[in-house]
Amino acid sequence: MRLRKYLQRLGALLAAIVSAFSGYLPSAAQEETTHIGFGVHYGPNTNVSADWVTRLGVDWVKVYTVESAYAFRGKRVLYRLDTGYPEDWEQFRQAIAERARAIAAAPIEAVEIHNEPNLSHEWGGRQPNARQYVQVLRVAYTTIKRIKPSLIVVSGGLAPTLTTPDRMAIDDLDYAREMFENGAADYFDAFGYHPYGYNLPPEADPFGAQPLVFRRVERIRALMEKYGIYKQVWLTEFGWLRDPREDGFHCSNHDPAFRGFAWMAVSGKQQAEYLVRAFEYAHRHWAWAGPMFVWNMNWQQIDWLEPCNHMRWFSLLRHNGEPTEAYYALQRMRRYPSRYLPRLRLVNDALTAELSLFCPRRLKLGTFTVHNIGYPANLELTILPVNNGRLLVEVDPPRPRLGQPVAVYVDALDLKLPGQYPVYINVRAVIDGRVISQSVQGFVTAWHREGSC
Repeated sequence: MRLRKYLQRLGALLAAIVSAFSGYLPSAAQEETTHIGFGVHYGPNTNVSADWVTRLGVDWVKVYTVESAYAFRGKRVLYRLDTGYPEDWEQFRQAIAERARAIAAAPIEAVEIHNEPNLSHEWGGRQPNARQYVQVLRVAYTTIKRIKPSLIVVSGGLAPTLTTPDRMAIDDLDYAREMFENGAADYFDAFGYHPYGYNLPPEADPFGAQPLVFRRVERIRALMEKYGIYKQVWLTEFGWLRDPREDGFHCSNHDPAFRGFAWMAVSGKQQAEYLVRAFEYAHRHWAWAGPMFVWNMNWQQIDWLEPCNHMRWFSLLRHNGEPTEAYYALQRMRRYPSRYLPRLRLVNDALTAELSLFCPRRLKLGTFTVHNIGYPANLELTILPVNNGRLLVEVDPPRPRLGQPVAVYVDALDLKLPGQYPVYINVRAVIDGRVISQSVQGFVTAWHREGSC
């Protein structure tokens, strides 16, 4: 009878452990889920029905007016908040607060703060300045979070470019570096980037002869990690330009609206293949990537754009309103379900130590950091060392911020026998009342060795 009760209690304990970790540990079924979201840009002031977006099967839509968001209830909406560069900062703060209240009342889940701030035409012709943009980002972020803390704030997607002699365009890697050195990481939930493919396939090497390729975002990510930033990267704009000649338009570099873009043109078939392959590549290789937004759905239908304006030829609809090959390819593209939940990644050093039983002592085992590489959220972290009676395990700090190093100490004063002693530290995060748990492991090796203190 005692054995039966013991086994029942043991079974209940194991069931509780499995339940606690269910949904957070990898499994064969969960390998097919993804952090990647499928999104598209939808321009305002056209006669294109929102049904085209619905039929495409996206789960995200990027819009340019607050009013547009109401056409996409049931979808996740990213809104681009164009800020301009403020002359009066208090006036700017008040304007942001007014717009944030309208955003908070709308079915909008995320806000992108300005667009391609490393290009001069996004600042009214003035030279881009990363330090000044960080100030814009700081005011916008703190104001928005005060009004609606749950809104996800994305930094303005950087344009992939190289620095020009007049510095009217700044290399995206240099611009990002200066942003990070000026504290930008405190003022975004996700980092925005525009990994256009130009005229090369999505798999093209970012260290090749042409550095401006879809995978250039990998270099951005490496830079973020160098600065200890492990937040998601959102691909808030990307695509390939379809050759206008396929629709009977002979656009060239002689046309001011197409100058500098002719070399990027690919066939409609290539555009379709490259877009689908881009999603697949990101899914398989970029655990740190968030939603991806195809540029664009309906710029062909914006009547004030000239026929050869390059923005038209990224569209998924033709000038006559019919879908392109790319539209149908994306419509058929394999989908990966996403639960849009935070996802913890623990990064640690060896977390191992050796000592002699002749001189047991308190020692530092190592450090680890906790990062959220899943859906952006403000997580409350608690670090819980497991003490088994042989080693006293301590951590500092017990309630760290994301990315803050946590030191692990062990007190080995009570060890009597040689051997390898495991050390376990549980990491607990709470988001909206839901618990996410993971653990990190190390060990201490004790020896009978005289004179080795």
